[in-house]
Amino acid sequence: MTRTIDTPTLEGALVRHCSPTLAALKPASLFTFPGNFTEGTHGARNRAALRDAVDTCADQLAPATIAIRVLAWRACGALVYVYRPQALEAYLRDPRATKTLARLGYDTASLENSLRMLGEQLQSMREPKRTRTRTDSSACPCTKRGCSSGFPHELGFFLGYPYEDVMGFIEHHGRDYLAAGPWKVYANLEGALATFERFRRCAAAYARAHQQGCRLAQLAVSPTR
Repeated sequence: MTRTIDTPTLEGALVRHCSPTLAALKPASLFTFPGNFTEGTHGARNRAALRDAVDTCADQLAPATIAIRVLAWRACGALVYVYRPQALEAYLRDPRATKTLARLGYDTASLENSLRMLGEQLQSMREPKRTRTRTDSSACPCTKRGCSSGFPHELGFFLGYPYEDVMGFIEHHGRDYLAAGPWKVYANLEGALATFERFRRCAAAYARAHQQGCRLAQLAVSPTR
């Protein structure tokens, strides 16, 4: 099935998969927009169409200081990243993130350089065998069979997941977790489950609002000053 690549379709995907970021509950979200975006005439046409839609959505999100970009183009889809630069920078400044990312070769002094390296990592890694849409609102990209080779394990830092859970995932290679939801939990189970429920309610509320005619700009919460 070929999905239409245009602004309304991308808006719908953003509301479905990125509502916690739009609502300022987390600094970033990532999802796969289905389609073949590899080299060739068809892939180039798809990339151009999605870039146009991304630019239009970016204009709507800019007043709320939310950015959107494509991190990687794949045969199974484009990895679309939605993030709040200021909130993400603040999250990544924590030593628990900077030490791990620096050890992996990231330039922790520059968010742009770090995202560029993350994109390169995602682009160069072997794609997962499964081609269903993946979102950080349904399951951690590395929790499914075949996905571990398609996503770097430090990705959790760039999605704003709890530091202890990201480090636990890396150290335990995705095993021995306490619970699984938007991410795999290794510490503070009660707090994580409460956050899972908060994200679920947010997604449901945003879906209803979008169905009732709210545009993306109206759903993007501006940061408090």
